[in-house]
Amino acid sequence: MSFIAVLIATETFAYTNKPVLVNLNINRQSDSMGFNMVYELQNHCYKLIIAGEIKLWDSPQKTIRISPSALQAIEQSSDTRFNKTANVFLHEFWSSGRNKTSFTIIGISFINDGPKGKVSYGYVDLKENWAKLSSLMLECNVNGPAAISLTDALYSRNYNFNVVQFGRKTFTKNPESSIRMRDKAFYNGRSIEGNYIIPQTKAVYYKLIAHTEDPDDPGNMIMSNIQKFLNENKDVLFNLGADKYYDYKTLKSDILVTGIDFHEEWKLLPNKGIRYDVKSIVIFINNKPLNPVTVDDVDQWGLLYRYKTMEDIVQEKSYDMVLTRINSTLIPEWDSHKYLKALNVYNWSQVSRYVQFY
Repeated sequence: MSFIAVLIATETFAYTNKPVLVNLNINRQSDSMGFNMVYELQNHCYKLIIAGEIKLWDSPQKTIRISPSALQAIEQSSDTRFNKTANVFLHEFWSSGRNKTSFTIIGISFINDGPKGKVSYGYVDLKENWAKLSSLMLECNVNGPAAISLTDALYSRNYNFNVVQFGRKTFTKNPESSIRMRDKAFYNGRSIEGNYIIPQTKAVYYKLIAHTEDPDDPGNMIMSNIQKFLNENKDVLFNLGADKYYDYKTLKSDILVTGIDFHEEWKLLPNKGIRYDVKSIVIFINNKPLNPVTVDDVDQWGLLYRYKTMEDIVQEKSYDMVLTRINSTLIPEWDSHKYLKALNVYNWSQVSRYVQFY
């Protein structure tokens, strides 16, 4: 009898292409997610609607298109702003069975609370605007990935959400049952089809530190070798943009390399540590930045640092550095060591938490 009861309960829960309305509240999104999905949706969509690059409809039935001027008139008459909305609603279809759940997001509704009551701005069809929305990249904080598109972020389910309608069922009288419905579909050990897995990457910016008193210091070797090369190859120096500051014919004195900034993508590899991919290097001469170069450009100069190339040194990370930014998060110099340690020993979605309690 118990087996039959379990079987009946399982079959009762199974469904296919069930229409579901999902709510996201801007104040319930955590920094550990790396981005605020509500903020990103309302700001990106608003800019594109006003520019006429994506369509805004009155409802999911798409009976009337709301023009940019009509949207602004709604804002003015209701004394509200589209891009200050606390809630967005995702229109989805869910299918779920014993072992897996799949979901498709078909559209987004924007509804605000104004001094005169609820304000419905309209509906954005996701399929209709997929090309434009999928090309938008989010600026993630220190806990997020190096890069993620708006549509990948939506399908990552890396945000807090509630179910407000499941088929024809609403949860006004029993909100707890909506939580059980959501958790049973997404947080109950089922595999989630179509779920975008966020990569373990960070966009890391740092300044190379050279200990000039130590000739064996890797940072000092890098800066002194590049300085010597550029002074001996003024054509390369000026091709890198030195002509913005100096005249090729009149520059007689040697330049000093006063700093080197790196922009890298760090990727956490399972059981293998961190892989460092250099995106660009900016060399400062006499405190003035040259044009960005790649690590391949520098390696073509034929410079070696104790028989190692720039790529070798970068992967070893044997030099000192001061982090200046991770993703969109600016790093105070005095906290650089905390963030470095967090990236080496802590969960990459909890970097800010580690630094806070370091």
